[in-house]
Amino acid sequence: MVLVLISALALAGLTGCIPATEGAVGVRLDADGRLVGVFDWCRGKAGTDAIILYLRRNDGGVTDKVIQLERNPGRGAHTTEEIVLLDPAAGWQTKLTPPPSLDDGQIYELRAWNTNDDVVESFPFWISELRGQPGSATILTKRWEGGEDGGYVAAFHTPEEFDRYADTVVCGG
Repeated sequence: MVLVLISALALAGLTGCIPATEGAVGVRLDADGRLVGVFDWCRGKAGTDAIILYLRRNDGGVTDKVIQLERNPGRGAHTTEEIVLLDPAAGWQTKLTPPPSLDDGQIYELRAWNTNDDVVESFPFWISELRGQPGSATILTKRWEGGEDGGYVAAFHTPEEFDRYADTVVCGG
């Protein structure tokens, strides 16, 4: 699977094409303080097949992979799902040994692909941004606003609001 992703990204670089953005991602902390990736793919698109949590540089690029998960071949993909990243449920293969915890002061970026090499709309975040939010169901998203000189604007959503966000922002609703 990783070889397929690397090949697709390399081909995209050579042809000038980039994978289609066909889903949204959000992050939240569960009741135990663990990072949860929240995924919502556009209607008719395959669900999450591969997930990578990267360390992010200040210049916008990513560096090391912190977490790398792949869906087991026998597990069906879901259009919407939530995955505890350091302790994924059955049906996910961990390709890297996850760290015991994540650093509140580190910038991360969560990316995901489906079987068609479509991607979710990702963004940089700090674990510390999630602490102190009311309830463990509060989902953080960010959108780039302001053109070249802009920046990411954070929003916190209920699960219902996140579903509407994904439909209107990413899926062209």
